[in-house]
Amino acid sequence: MTTRGKRVKPGTARDSSAPAARRSRATTKRPLPKAVRDFVGAARVCRIATTKRDGEPHVIPVCPAFDGVDTVYVDIGPGYVTATNIEREKRVAVLIDEYFDDWSKLRRVLLRCRANRIVGAERDRAWRRIRRKFPQYKEINWKPRLTLALRVYDWREEGVAGKR
Repeated sequence: MTTRGKRVKPGTARDSSAPAARRSRATTKRPLPKAVRDFVGAARVCRIATTKRDGEPHVIPVCPAFDGVDTVYVDIGPGYVTATNIEREKRVAVLIDEYFDDWSKLRRVLLRCRANRIVGAERDRAWRRIRRKFPQYKEINWKPRLTLALRVYDWREEGVAGKR
């Protein structure tokens, strides 16, 4: 049953006991509007939220590189709590926001994503994008560790696409 009292067919997308692969698809049902894509692409930092095995939330800041469509690329340490959490549960939340003391100017995008480790050609493309956006990586000779593709399957925004 859902919280609204309606029956849910077991194993479907609305059934919370269904495997995560069935609950969240890699592609978004609603494409990101241009204003949202621009906001995500310009972000210098975002926060990735995962859950630990016991359900406790865990959040880290990372430097994102966006493909301009529906995938955010990040690199994290393979021993990080976030990496361990993603091994068990691929669904993550990505928050990109801008704060202003004038709250009428607040802007945020919440992306619900499926995290996948990438290797080979896709990782090489992601790292070209990351190094282009963050030249600091090259300056300190940063090497790829656990590079993730965070593929958007749902999203919300406030103050970005012009409506409040």
